[in-house]
Amino acid sequence: MTRLAIFLLGLILSAAAFAEDPWWETETRMSPGGKLSLSDKPWWPEASNLSPGEHLVLQSAYAKEAGGEGKMLLRKEVRKRDSNKVMLVWVLDDDGDLTGTEGDADSDCYVVDYDADGTVDRMVDTIDSDGDNDPDEMDIRYFVEGELRRSWMGIDLDDDSAMWDLRDYEYTGDFFASDPYGDNMIYMNRYDPEREEWLPISECPFAFFDTDGDGESEVVARFSAAPLDFSEQSDPDYANSQDRYQGPFYPSLRNPGVVNIRYSFDIDGLSSKERPLHYEMGFNLVGGTPYSFTGMKHFQPLRRSPKTTICAPHKAVRGICEKYSAKATGFTWREFEDAGMKIGDPTWPESDRRWEGVFWTWSRRVMHNTGGPIQDWNVRREYDPNPSRKRELYFSPVDRRIHLKGAREGWQQVGHIGNTEPMGEIRLFDTDENGYFDRWEYYFQESSTPYRVAVVPVIGNHDLALDKKRLRAFFTEEVLPEAIRLNEALIARLEQLHPLPDDPTVRRIREAISDRISPDEKRYLLDLIRERLFRAYRDKVQTDVKARLDALPPVDPRSKMEIRTESTEAWEMASALSLLDSAYSRGDYQTCLDLLK
Repeated sequence: MTRLAIFLLGLILSAAAFAEDPWWETETRMSPGGKLSLSDKPWWPEASNLSPGEHLVLQSAYAKEAGGEGKMLLRKEVRKRDSNKVMLVWVLDDDGDLTGTEGDADSDCYVVDYDADGTVDRMVDTIDSDGDNDPDEMDIRYFVEGELRRSWMGIDLDDDSAMWDLRDYEYTGDFFASDPYGDNMIYMNRYDPEREEWLPISECPFAFFDTDGDGESEVVARFSAAPLDFSEQSDPDYANSQDRYQGPFYPSLRNPGVVNIRYSFDIDGLSSKERPLHYEMGFNLVGGTPYSFTGMKHFQPLRRSPKTTICAPHKAVRGICEKYSAKATGFTWREFEDAGMKIGDPTWPESDRRWEGVFWTWSRRVMHNTGGPIQDWNVRREYDPNPSRKRELYFSPVDRRIHLKGAREGWQQVGHIGNTEPMGEIRLFDTDENGYFDRWEYYFQESSTPYRVAVVPVIGNHDLALDKKRLRAFFTEEVLPEAIRLNEALIARLEQLHPLPDDPTVRRIREAISDRISPDEKRYLLDLIRERLFRAYRDKVQTDVKARLDALPPVDPRSKMEIRTESTEAWEMASALSLLDSAYSRGDYQTCLDLLK
């Protein structure tokens, strides 16, 4: 019986209707405790004597007894990760189409013994659910000393036949080469050896969403699954710890919860084959919601037992993210890359974006199970310590940016642009706790006190719904064009009034502006140039005003009109500079341009 036939029969009659397991299920059935050994197979003596490159073609005795073919291969291979080591690979032709000595990637199972010592280390099981000869699901099962501990599962939702990048029959760790593109979902389950069932653990799921049908992902979500009684102090990144998800089993694993959610978006709409994984904005949510969701039990009759895995269904993931009961919320906006580190696709040197979306950090406001790797420079962080059950945003005209409504504080480390030189930091605060930032502090890297503080009451803040289509239109059609236009106009005027031709920082930032960056990244770099030019111009005018006032002679101003005129003109400069500084602090750059005329 082919795997497709079994699948169709399972849909009609359910798994309970099977009187007997198929031959491939019987061949790989585990003993109590999730143990699987090759040394007790009848063909083991012959298999153990194979040399690298040699193979055997066998017929399953269970299939033969039932009148079927039941083809199997045994081959000795040299390991790709270590050419001094060999592995024994047992290939089971589940769908009856084996030709040659390779097996295929749509319905065959690969059982791997790394040291050819009779103990199973890995199992790669590919599942063709619809009979079109390409894989629709794929398991990578991890055994420790022959005992099943956990498995990566993959579901190919966009039917591109891509799920996992493998080397030596295990995940390489490079998901750029796997499938973070389009609609796709991967997840990890932990094996319960006593109850012989799967439990959610670690990244369960990582779900990718192609919202515009271009074959790329525009939204990505990750649930961190861990026992609800895990310790934030001793296990702050429990869900990402191999010692935890692959170590010995313990009972608290049976009480799992979603303890962290990362939820990231491509807001500027540039995610494409030319610019894949183009995420700018992300939420980081911590909480303790029990892992119990409608439709999370996924029964797959073509999967080797246990056949039911546990994972929130792809279609429900975004709704869960948007209503998740968070104890605290972090908000991240990736403004630009960090030249001090490369965390993008290793095969694409120009890329500096992660497939997982945008991350929180492990400093200042620590949020457990955040994961990594982390970019700290040129990334804006905002933190809301209060519980919430919805994700709220707003637009501030002060910095022309989208912010997390309810955030009490935020920061952005500036620098590492074209080199590893830090430049400074911007800090944001909601001092009256009304949900909107009202204080911006600007720092030089070498100073502990801000060189500029903007205290701005709530004027013109605009609440935004978490509607990706409307957010994109607002951001790309209204916010960015106007921000770039005003930046360029103000930069040009400031350079006329007080050019900085020998400023290496301005020169380096200008060099980073190219066609390969997005309009959002260009706006960020223009912000930095504008800020540097404005600071230099303001300092120059303040210095000039002080010098002119200090130079006034100590005589009665009534005696000389020149003294009165000079005093008045100097003070008018000081007064105008104050108006300019106030407009600049409010983000009213059109008024700044008018004043600078």
